[in-house]
Amino acid sequence: MTSLSKKIQAAVLGLALLVPANAAFARTHHHRRVYSSTYHRKHYSQTGGALVGAAAGALIDRHHPLTGALIGAAVGEGVQYERNKHVRH
Repeated sequence: MTSLSKKIQAAVLGLALLVPANAAFARTHHHRRVYSSTYHRKHYSQTGGALVGAAAGALIDRHHPLTGALIGAAVGEGVQYERNKHVRH
């Protein structure tokens, strides 16, 4: 082989070795989640809030448990309503 053909073969081999390395050094594509201010959140049960509020109201106002339960149920339902205002479904 001549000196020129050896140089050409070396250049082609060098380029061939760099081609697969290009893919190895490529940037991997990671999936990135985009978070915004409005995203799906858990729905808070208004009935559950009313029941917990009624129980708490009845325990707090022991002299008038029915009145305490009604007030507690209204407050518990109102709290859950406010929590659910900005929930997207």
